[in-house]
Parts: sequence; C-alpha cells; structure tokens
Amino acid sequence: MMRALAIALSAVTALAAAAPASADETDAKAKLEACFACHGPGGISTVDNMPSIAAEPSYFTQWQLVFFRAGSRKSEIMGPVASGLSNEDLKNLGALLQALPPPPAATTPDNAPDLTAAGAKLAVQRHCDSCHKADFGGQQAVARLAGQREEILLKALQDYKAGTRAGSGVAAMPEVAYTLSEDNMKALAHYLSRL
Repeated sequence: MMRALAIALSAVTALAAAAPASADETDAKAKLEACFACHGPGGISTVDNMPSIAAEPSYFTQWQLVFFRAGSRKSEIMGPVASGLSNEDLKNLGALLQALPPPPAATTPDNAPDLTAAGAKLAVQRHCDSCHKADFGGQQAVARLAGQREEILLKALQDYKAGTRAGSGVAAMPEVAYTLSEDNMKALAHYLSRL
C-alpha cells in the first residue's frame, strides 16, 4: 500500500512539474523579465543607483510596489511601472523575486577596512539584526541588506533620516536613521554592501 502511494505521489509530482505554466505565472515571469532590464540580470544590479532586487523578502517587495503605486514613495520610473500592477501582480512578483539567488558577497578587496569595521560595530550597537536577521537577509516586510549596492543603502538611510521615505507601517527605520551621523550611515552602507 505504501509503495503504491509513493508511486502515485511521484506521478502527481512529475505531472505537476511537467504542466505548462498558468497564464498568471507566464504574465508574472514576463513582468519580472521587464524588471531585469533595469535591475540587472537575475535582479542583481550592475548599474550605479539601481538597487538589486534579487532575494528581497516577498512582503518587502510588495510594500515597496504599493508605496510607488500610491505615490507615497516617489520615482519617475517606478511610479508609472507600479501604477500598472494589480495586487495579484505584486504578490507574484514578490514571490518570484524572493526565490531568486541573492547578490554574491563582494569579491573585490576592501578599500576601506576601517569603514567596514566601524559599520560592523554600528550594526551590532543599533541591533540591525533584530529586524533584518543575523545574516541581514531580511524577513517579512523588512529589506534584505546583505549585498545591496552601497549607494542604495546610503540613500535609503539618508531618506529615512530626512523623513522622505517611510517604512512599512513601523517607525523603526526613521527612528534609527535619525540618530545616525553621515559618517555612521556611510560606514553602515559600506559594511552591509560587502556581506
């Protein structure tokens, strides 16, 4: 009986894997490919001032797209893109991006080891891992920081401090960023981008 059940389960699994993608899946994958045009192959940016989006937590991606769509997060590019996305699109894109491999760790020599050390110390002092996880991979509606482009991390901290960027319903980031000096923000961005 157990052997027959195992064979039946294997057959169902094989059929599901061989089944053609649904229209929603095909549409979501096409939209994801459009994202890669700016955000880089596989969602890993190779262009200054363009964030990597690979391996971002699904809810984080969904919230950011909601903010762009609503106009509460301003972008001449992302605003119009997000305005054409349905709630189902947001869910599908979030799930697809979360499943991608993350940006690789930095392989270039660290040109500012003192800055890296200062950033590592600040990350511990400010308890960044309590929301972003110990590996800084993010969770729920909290961003992945590890491997993100340095200038993107710095701009995010600056925007939170200036009050021009909101979090996803919690005051944690504006509150944390408000107490950081420009040097602190540079150190954190440098350290996190190299993880």
